[in-house]
Amino acid sequence: MAKDPAISIVMPCYNTVQYLKKTMDSIFAQTFSDYEILMVDDGSTDDTPALLDDYAAKYPDIIRVFHKENGGQSTARNLALDAAKGEYILFWDSDDYAEVDYLLPLITAARENDSEVVLSGSHYVDENGVVIENLNYPVDRFPNYALRRLSPHGKLYRRDFLDRHNIRFAPGKKYEDNPFNLMALFLCKNLVILPITRHYQVVHSGSSTAATITSDKIPYDALAEAISYVNDHRDEVNDYHVFEFTVLSFITYFIFLGNREHMQFALHKYKGCKYSGALINELCDYAQKLIPENLPGYYHNPHVGIFREMELQWRHRAGVWLFVRLVKTHTLKAFARVYYLFIR
Repeated sequence: MAKDPAISIVMPCYNTVQYLKKTMDSIFAQTFSDYEILMVDDGSTDDTPALLDDYAAKYPDIIRVFHKENGGQSTARNLALDAAKGEYILFWDSDDYAEVDYLLPLITAARENDSEVVLSGSHYVDENGVVIENLNYPVDRFPNYALRRLSPHGKLYRRDFLDRHNIRFAPGKKYEDNPFNLMALFLCKNLVILPITRHYQVVHSGSSTAATITSDKIPYDALAEAISYVNDHRDEVNDYHVFEFTVLSFITYFIFLGNREHMQFALHKYKGCKYSGALINELCDYAQKLIPENLPGYYHNPHVGIFREMELQWRHRAGVWLFVRLVKTHTLKAFARVYYLFIR
């Protein structure tokens, strides 16, 4: 009987037939080859399903294909997670690629340190391979690096750890990977952060802002449940202050940067489109309730401060510092209203 693979590569696929060859060639070129690939067709309307079946027929020992109705990336990933057999899980989008020695240092670090999660960096690139942004962990220069990015890219997770805590993606939501990683990154033991960046995430024109954010797409419940779960398992949390800071950082970004980018895209694409004051009020009300109730010590977090964690961008440090004070003084909603009037 064949042994289970070391890594299960989870790949949701939706209308990406033009990118799959480069993606699959990148996986097959890896110096580490003890893996299976779980490819989930999420109701594609192009030739993606047929191409996936061709790959499965050609590589039956390592590729399994699943076909489902369209339900979004989170449902596709969850389906593959439930079917995975590997000791570790790695998420790989169907249009991404990596350097040939991407997998090896991740699995080596996981095994050498008995780690449940290993982090490495990721490049954001356009369709021509031009780097847009480097998302990395400069722990070689900043050993106490506070920020842990909540994207699943560049990360390796032990499967039994995810199953034990029932860590899954919030179905049908945007930013669904944030509740997932708030649990995974802070409940794991022996977390390893590697100062390497060998994964390339392709960003298509307008892909991150192709639609305005609507209330039904925000993972309100999943985020609150993730924070509550981590609080209930605080004796297992590897660094509670960093967890708290990461929550504050994410909500700061979501209210004042992520939502702004979606709104500005809509203003550019649809003339006369106005930002949703109701949504901004809703976001602020949510944060105003969530933070004091679930993170009662937030105001004294040691990582919050304009002149602390100098490895972070100035606007990042200043933004979280201001957000904390707005929540403390119950002026978050009023400030956000004025902010959005001036940045349109």
